[in-house]
Amino acid sequence: MPSGTTLLITEGVITEEQPDPRAQTLDVIMLTVTGGRERTASESAALLGRAGFTASAVTETAGPMSLVEAAAL
Repeated sequence: MPSGTTLLITEGVITEEQPDPRAQTLDVIMLTVTGGRERTASESAALLGRAGFTASAVTETAGPMSLVEAAAL
């Protein structure tokens, strides 16, 4: 992606302050099936940073998913 391009990700972002048992269950399922896991906003930002992006915002929605916004470096 060209530098400055915006990447939007629909993701279930877990909070660091309030663990959600549903997210913990999904975390185990994702780990065993795909090797993935649920992440907090700071963990997502670190992962995006390693992939050449900088996280700029996490917007909560009315549902369980959030919108993660990042820009290509």
